[in-house]
Amino acid sequence: MRIAAVFMPFFALIAGALGFYFRRMELLYVFDAVTGLPERGAFVTSALIALSAAFIVISLIFSIVVGVRKISPTGFDNAFGTDPLTYPFSFSIIALVWLGATVMLFVESRANGNMPLVDIYFIALSAIAAISVGFFAIEMYNDPRRKSVYALSMIPTIFMCFWLVMLYRQNAANHVLLSYAYQCLAIIASALGFYFTSGFVYSKPAPGKTLLFYFLAVFFCFVTLADNHGLMVRIIFAALIAINVLSSSKLLRHLRRKPI
Repeated sequence: MRIAAVFMPFFALIAGALGFYFRRMELLYVFDAVTGLPERGAFVTSALIALSAAFIVISLIFSIVVGVRKISPTGFDNAFGTDPLTYPFSFSIIALVWLGATVMLFVESRANGNMPLVDIYFIALSAIAAISVGFFAIEMYNDPRRKSVYALSMIPTIFMCFWLVMLYRQNAANHVLLSYAYQCLAIIASALGFYFTSGFVYSKPAPGKTLLFYFLAVFFCFVTLADNHGLMVRIIFAALIAINVLSSSKLLRHLRRKPI
């Protein structure tokens, strides 16, 4: 699976970049500047939907093939490897970038006046999730048998679920589903990616499902970068892309063929 370990994450990035372009054109030319309503039957909207559907189908087929033909080594450290450069160092850097973006988001929010309680919760959970990603990688490298890894593996999933609830509350009165649908898909895919990753810690690996949501998270987070978010939120989405690209590549490298 070494070729797939390079090709599939790269394919997800290329598809995501194309989706980013379509989404950017959609936001610029399809949505009415006054009403916020999208133009019906717009080419870029149809193209982005078709691209998303095609990518989902390809990723699903690949994940099914992996689930049928491949098996994961026992233990998270064996399934993903703990090479000091590509695991604890890389993930710690990503975690620091995520944490830095969260801190700057807090500074920006405070400068704009009083912060709503939900924003405080979001920033606090985002910071905790970023720290957990870094410490999880370090703990896995030092000693994967420590009990702390179980809790650390679940924290990012909890944060993503909170983010999804927060997004829903913010758009409860928004009837234009297209304006936030891709962000919803990005958060859902990221949450499930983290969830199935923790399955390897709890000795319940599901490599096919895990890879499916890694690829979907890469694609939809890339598409979401085109939305009208602040720079710090975009950096958090970029960190999620990096996490899923590295995780998918590392998992693919360590899969083995199922015994006949």
